[in-house]
Order: sequence, then structure tokens, then C-alpha cells
Amino acid sequence: MKNSQKNKTFLKLKSFNPVLKNNWVIKFSTYDDHVLLVILSMMTGQTIIRYFDNEDGAVQFINFVLLQDASEDLPFL
Repeated sequence: MKNSQKNKTFLKLKSFNPVLKNNWVIKFSTYDDHVLLVILSMMTGQTIIRYFDNEDGAVQFINFVLLQDASEDLPFL
């Protein structure tokens, strides 16, 4: 990949510090309108990785996970 292509990619890529809430650690990164979520339970170590085409879907998923008990594995994810 040429340097100009790398520079354009890095300008579109944003990564944010993890957030701890309700014993869930939430880390997300964005590239254009796409969102990559990594969610970790501090109680069980369960890790959930999801990719979304838009921010709205990512926010809905985060809200859903935050309502779940972090001390139990989520079998459906």
C-alpha cells in the first residue's frame, strides 16, 4: 500500500478508550460509518466482537448488552 493510501486510511480510522459500565468493558473503533465493538465481561471474561455498518445498530447492541448480567455468560451471542 502506498503512503498516500495509508494516510487516507489512518485519517478515517478512529479508536476510543475503553469504557467500564455495569462490569462490562466496551471498546469501539470507527472507520467511516462502520463500527467495530469489542465488549468484555469483567466477571466471566466473555468477549463479544461485533461489526456494524452504522452507529445506530452499534448503540442499540451496547444498550442491550449493558442490561444483561455480566456475571453470567450470554449463550446466545
